[in-house]
Amino acid sequence: MPPQARVFKALTRDGHIRLSSLDASPLWDGVRRGHPHLEAEACASLTELLAASALLQSRTLFAERLQLLLKGAGRAKAVVADTWPDGTVRGVLDVREEASGPWIAGPGLFQVMRSNPEGQPYIGTLPVVEGGIQTQIEHYLQQSEQVQASVTLWCDPGTGEAGGLLVEPLPQCPPERLARLVQAIEGLDVVPLWERTPDFLADWVAQGQGTELQSTAELSYRCRCSREALLATLRTFPKAQREELFHEPGAVEVRCDYCGTLYPITREDLLGGEA
Repeated sequence: MPPQARVFKALTRDGHIRLSSLDASPLWDGVRRGHPHLEAEACASLTELLAASALLQSRTLFAERLQLLLKGAGRAKAVVADTWPDGTVRGVLDVREEASGPWIAGPGLFQVMRSNPEGQPYIGTLPVVEGGIQTQIEHYLQQSEQVQASVTLWCDPGTGEAGGLLVEPLPQCPPERLARLVQAIEGLDVVPLWERTPDFLADWVAQGQGTELQSTAELSYRCRCSREALLATLRTFPKAQREELFHEPGAVEVRCDYCGTLYPITREDLLGGEA
């Protein structure tokens, strides 16, 4: 079994602050194994989006599938994170060739897609704003869910140490407590990445108040692709489009964008006995 990331969701005992903290280093391991063609900095950007998806999913106690799509003008042409209620996480990053500068940059769009257990989708789309992935998440929460929250994401492309923290002051949080919270978040810069475990982050935010654990979840980077699922998707295409795949004799190879697995598909597989 792949190594698992841990997400903790907690409430400070004074009832003023909700938080989710995440050790995402195992997700980095999965990204590196699943996308060996990507350079380390690209893997770090993808890992941060995966961490962001896990933190957002924690707000609904991991009861839904959540997908994040970010398209922009930076070095990352598109980044996708796909997080499932069973703890499966996967993602993909499309590199813009010969580009320089930041990985995430506008103009572009940031999209959040949620699917509840009944399969009813929700899609929220916003323009990419100036800043990295954590800025896009904060902007989404503020604009689409009317939530004031702070998001901190990190992934060291040299060591793979990765994680995230989502902090949400509740409406009755006193101004003096909010001021101390802002100081704590800003002071997190002095804490080494290896020390930012979920337990440490919870204590750091609580500032001696203690926390009450609300839920935990374990996540593993694993693709959900299969030959059967791929064929089922391809069979939904119009017949003419399917026939175009076989303009030359022999099987065609279809690659999974998430994990790179190649699936050879024959004409018989896809068209069968269709006239």
